[in-house]
Amino acid sequence: MKSKVISLTKVILKNSFQNMESAKSINENKNKKSIGVIILYIFVFLYLAGIIGVFSNGLIKELIEINQEQMFLGLNLLVIAGFVLIQSIFSAINILYYSKDNEYILPLPIKPSQIVASKTNVLLLTEYFIVAIIGLIPFTIYGILTSANILYYIAMLIVLVAFPIIPVLISSLLVLIVMSFAKFAKNKNRFQLIATIFILIVVFVVSFTMSDTSTTPEQLIEMVTKANGLVETLKGSFPTLGMAIDGLANESIGSQIFNLFLLVIITTIIYIIYIAIGQKLYLKGAVGSLASGKKTNRKLNERKAFKKSLIARTYIGKEFKTLIKNPIFFMQCVLPAILFPILIIGLLFVGIKGEQNGVPTDIAEMVTNKTSLYLAIGILCAIQFFLMFIYISVTAISRDGQNAVFMKYIPVPLMKQIDFKVIPNIVMTTFMNIITIIIVQYLFKLPIIYLFLITIAGIAMGILQSYVSIIVDLKKPKLEWSSEYAVVKQNMNLIWPVLLGMLNITIMIILAISLGKFINSYIFIIMIAIIYLLLTVAVRKYIQKNVEKLFEKIY
Repeated sequence: MKSKVISLTKVILKNSFQNMESAKSINENKNKKSIGVIILYIFVFLYLAGIIGVFSNGLIKELIEINQEQMFLGLNLLVIAGFVLIQSIFSAINILYYSKDNEYILPLPIKPSQIVASKTNVLLLTEYFIVAIIGLIPFTIYGILTSANILYYIAMLIVLVAFPIIPVLISSLLVLIVMSFAKFAKNKNRFQLIATIFILIVVFVVSFTMSDTSTTPEQLIEMVTKANGLVETLKGSFPTLGMAIDGLANESIGSQIFNLFLLVIITTIIYIIYIAIGQKLYLKGAVGSLASGKKTNRKLNERKAFKKSLIARTYIGKEFKTLIKNPIFFMQCVLPAILFPILIIGLLFVGIKGEQNGVPTDIAEMVTNKTSLYLAIGILCAIQFFLMFIYISVTAISRDGQNAVFMKYIPVPLMKQIDFKVIPNIVMTTFMNIITIIIVQYLFKLPIIYLFLITIAGIAMGILQSYVSIIVDLKKPKLEWSSEYAVVKQNMNLIWPVLLGMLNITIMIILAISLGKFINSYIFIIMIAIIYLLLTVAVRKYIQKNVEKLFEKIY
């Protein structure tokens, strides 16, 4: 069985990246460009690693000063669990059920348990990339700053391999349970969307419930005064989190080894139980997802179908329909913009005691000044962080696939088509801005003018990102793909919104530190808005001037 699972895992993994390989071999004259792209991606990785490293270094040093450095281990592991859990929910339903390889795998003499194990392994392997960035780098810095011994680094590798498995299994198990009802669904696309939203709601509710530690002020004071006492408040927040923390930081070598052993054993047992359950549930959902479909028994209303309409309305409407009616595009490009602000901002404040109107007392005192520059920077950086997860513009051309060539032949100027294609991204960034501002206003009760200016600055950032992202997609479009899932999950262009976001956050922080003594928050926010609007005008002029050249790769 092991050999079959390993072989099938390799086949599915290879199939997932076959388009990248084929695209790579289209032109043999691109060797220099390929080397340049590799160097660029290495630079991007190092840049992101540097940002995370600097942040981790500062936080660890602050915690060391108050003898609570182990709190960093717990917080970082929770971040890993949260990212992996949410990301794997979006991925699991597509890899397990809506991957085109199911049409070829299901008829083969392969046990359901082997298919589930192989597809889950692929899902887990794809999650290790983000774990390497947000786990390996911070934990290495922690080891250096705390002068950890060699056992810590061995434990670090064990934890980073074993700990993410349970979040993946939780999301995959929820998908298996919900998808077992797929055979009753008349519309496959609608069911996929509803199933994903339902699973996300379940995960959010459970996460909020587990995060509510209900610590009294007296207990909190006792934990703060005790060395590394605060980390105890986190250990029950997620399964195996306590074992992972103790496996990394326990002063007793024997206890450290025991916790690592326990972590591996419990993870293995849960994996075996998951496979056993998956064997019973998988075929119900897999056959149901293939059989169920949308009925197309409607008569064509010619008058309605060929009704005259404005070009802009028709074109933009087509873009929105593509995003909304295709569940994979909706879940990967749109849904994160709605959910992430609510989830992340909510998690920052859930379970915190000693609050004033839902805000920690010290923060409430800080914002009674009403126009804190640091608060403005915090909100703008949060908005920019959420913008990194909106993938509408950066996949605007790729989503059309080989049909993108029609953009060159329809009687609509190319520049107008670009404007039409970025509008859905601008709408979503604006919507995300409004959600964030509403939550911030509920928490802090800020002046309306202050919030209005921040909203304008956030929208300006969103417009700039929309145009820059579509340039990226025009320069390196992914037009050949076997499934909609590949457009997002196997598209290296998606790293650019992250890079741009990190760059913008860094610039804003540097400007705030440099100019904070000379200007107030109102002037700073207006300045940020003007800078981004001017950059947008410059980027749009660049597109207008080079529009024909930008469309060269679409054929």
